[in-house]
Amino acid sequence: MKFQLLAAAATLAASLATGALADPVKASDPQSVLGYFKEIGAPATLSEDSVGDPLIEVQYYGTTFAVFFYGCNDNENCNSLQLYAGYTAENEISRDALNTWNADQRYGRVYEDPDGRKKLEYDIYTGHAGVSSDDFDEMFDIWTELVKSFEAQLS
Repeated sequence: MKFQLLAAAATLAASLATGALADPVKASDPQSVLGYFKEIGAPATLSEDSVGDPLIEVQYYGTTFAVFFYGCNDNENCNSLQLYAGYTAENEISRDALNTWNADQRYGRVYEDPDGRKKLEYDIYTGHAGVSSDDFDEMFDIWTELVKSFEAQLS
């Protein structure tokens, strides 16, 4: 009997824990995006970018990256996100290696600005209704693999 009660309690706890992540992640609701990162234990802060759109800064496994919000109407009701990591000019990669890396990727892209800084980007369209947290988990896994892959190429 105790085992059945314990099993029932564990099942209830698991459903409550996944319930928070069951909510959709929406660019139209920056708090849902912030909540996702907090739920997975990634320190994140919500602020605004230079034009007043939402901006989230995230620290995840030693990399700091930004989540920019796009497709916004008057800084609200955004429909897409961009995961972005920037690297200094001191992080070197040859143009050939950068082009090869880009050619090998399906989802992410890297480019070098005129000052030699490298910029890694990955766009996600959520629409106004959002995407399931399970799908966002998959997209975030793609992002973390992109970051690891690109950082491995830097000297």
